[in-house]
Amino acid sequence: MDTEFDFKNWGDIMMNLKNKYPQLTNADLMWRHETKDDLYKTIANKIGKTKNELIAVIQSF
Repeated sequence: MDTEFDFKNWGDIMMNLKNKYPQLTNADLMWRHETKDDLYKTIANKIGKTKNELIAVIQSF
């Protein structure tokens, strides 16, 4: 499980995700999880995608 998280780029990723998926709120994207995996699962669930689909979207930014 990946516990490292790149906060440096997270602001840009958050903005891109909110633009692409307007149903996401700041609270949905706030780092409050133990791992990046947990955060991704939460966001993916909110937008109706799998974690791997979400990772592909993030990598496309």
